This record gives sequence, C-alpha cells and structure tokens, in this order.
Amino acid sequence: MNLLRAAVIGTGFVGPFHVDAIRRGGYGEVVAVAGSDRERTRARAAALGVPHATTDVGGLLADPAIDVVHVCTPNATHVALATAVLEAGKHLVLEKPVAVDAGAARGLVELAARRGRHAAVALTYRGYPMVRRARELIAGGELGALRLVHGGYIQDWLANPTDYNWRLEPEAGGASRAVADIGSHWFDTAEFMTGRRIEAVFADLATFLPRRSRPVGGAALAFGAASGPTEDVEVRSEDAATILVRFEGGARGAAVISQVSPGRKNGLSLEIAGSRSTLDWDQEDGERLAIRARSETRILTRGPEDGPGPGPGIPSLPAGHPEGWAEALRDLLRPFYAAVASGARPAADAAAAPYPTLAAGARCVAFVEAVLEAARTESWVQIRG
Repeated sequence: MNLLRAAVIGTGFVGPFHVDAIRRGGYGEVVAVAGSDRERTRARAAALGVPHATTDVGGLLADPAIDVVHVCTPNATHVALATAVLEAGKHLVLEKPVAVDAGAARGLVELAARRGRHAAVALTYRGYPMVRRARELIAGGELGALRLVHGGYIQDWLANPTDYNWRLEPEAGGASRAVADIGSHWFDTAEFMTGRRIEAVFADLATFLPRRSRPVGGAALAFGAASGPTEDVEVRSEDAATILVRFEGGARGAAVISQVSPGRKNGLSLEIAGSRSTLDWDQEDGERLAIRARSETRILTRGPEDGPGPGPGIPSLPAGHPEGWAEALRDLLRPFYAAVASGARPAADAAAAPYPTLAAGARCVAFVEAVLEAARTESWVQIRG
C-alpha cells in the first residue's frame, strides 16, 4: 500500500499529536510541517523527525505530492487555511472550532462538497472505544427511552489570573472561549453517544477572572502561565458556563463547563438516563463504562472487540493496558485516511461518513452561537444548523 503524504500546519500544542496519529494510523506519512515562525518550525520538524519545515503555506499547498493537510492553528485562522487547502484540491483535517461563526462554517461544508474532498474535524472523543460502545448500546435500546443527559467538561488550566493563552483573546479564539474550546466537545459527544440532536439551549455564562496578566510581547503557549514581564488586560470571554439543553424526542439535559475549577484537569463526563437504566462515562477513566439499573450496576471495560479492527498501523493495546486521548485521535483518523486511500468520493450524507465531517463541526459552531445568544437574551434559543 502506498502511504498518503500528509502535511501539518501548526506547531503549537496539538500539531505534534496529529503527526503522531498520522504515523500510528498506518495510512500516511508526514512529509512537512508548516508554521508562522521559521526557527520554531524548523526546531519542531527536527524534533518530530519530519523532513521538511516551511513558513510558506502557499508553496506547501501547491505541491502536487501532498494528499492531506491538517490545520492545527488558532481558531480565527481556520476558515482561511481550510479554504486554501480545499481549493488546492487537498483532503482536509481541521481542528475545532472549524470557524468562529456559523455562516463561515456552513461555507466550508459547501466548499468541501463542491470540491469533492474528504474533510474531517478532530472531534477526538468520538475515537474512544467506550464512547463508541455507549453509542451502540443506546442505539440498541439498552437504556430504554431517553430521559436525562447531564455532565460537563471541567478544567483548571486557566484558574489563576497569571494563566494566559491566545484563546483568551477574541481576535484569535472567537467570541466564546470555554464553550467553544471544550463545551463543543461535550455537545458533540452527547449527540454522538445518544444519536439524538440537541434542539435548543438555555445558558448562563460567567467570567470569574475579569482581568489577567498577559506576557508582554505575546500570549503564553498552551497550558502555560505568564512568566517574565506582564501587562494587566481585560478578559472578554467566559471562564465557565452552565447550560440546559433539550433533545429531539423530549429528553432533557444539563452541562457545566469550566476552565477555572482548581484540581480538575480534563473532566469530560456524561451520564445518560433512560426508562430502563443509566449509562455513565468519564474521560479521565475512559476505559470503563457503567450501566446502572435499579437492581445492579455493571462496569464494562474495553475488550478486543473494541479495537479499530484489521488494517494497517499500530494496533490497540491488549485490554487492561490503558489507552487514552492520543489513541482516540489515532482511531478517529484511521477511517478518514482509509476513505481517502480508497479513492471513493465523500458520502453525500454526512451522517453516513465513517468520520466526523465538517457538517459535525458546523453543528458545534451553531451550538456555541446559540449558547451565546441564550445567555445574552436570557431565553431558550434553537440551534440553527
């Protein structure tokens, strides 16, 4: 099998994980890394063993030998870069949010369809085996009629006024921060697990740290605290949110989203109650899934049947050897690369695609916009999209 040739744009936190996932997925090789700073890009490429480093994105996209491009850059750059990738005839993997407004997100969906290119969004939590198992159990009627869905996504990496990151700046991250950054993952995982769309939201947003210390000369790297000279700046995005949701079919739900809860690192959780039993999953213990009924509780763990199946690449570890976020990204991208390698055109129906498409990413953006409107108007808002 000839390996697909991939390039990754973005040298920050998540780009190297895409490089790793491409390699371990078995379908592709990483031939180039692109960034905005020449020396940093060269250093990152050397550290990752990638043969080519460049700051010339246009030249990269003009290379006919490159098949797939991953865009792993700050939010505000996603639409322009993704558009350039698709217009160049490349297949696309895009970090979320795919855009900072719903109109631009829909435009990307339409462009990918016109160009006939495969385009995936890195909604990584869909790649966890027990998330896929939960989806299958719910679809098979294990829980009965769905009633309540609740949980949240809680972190502490921005809990102190000296914590800083480009995501705090609307010019780079968009109008929303906590909801767009991590609330969108909760939203997508809830829809994916339940197989139901969230129709409307009611929300309350809070900025507990209205001022922060920003490093002079630029924002800190991901998950870093300000060091050296700083300046006091106003915070113009939310630290946390509480969100009520209504699902199609009548189920109700609630989520707590926070980036300022001390001691909580990556607490993405979902509890889904039906008329027969309740299912719960916690990303920090992602290899387990609980099924709770009135008379018993069953704890399901990942088994051989939960792996990616036969094919190239690094196989799943044997059960009992924990796999996590990096493996979920690897397994999320495997069907995308397999689809590209097959030469088949993208599925006309996004729901039939074996990977999260730009349409799924656009729904996340529509969710964020609905949450912002609901908080502003103090009313229930329909998700448009």
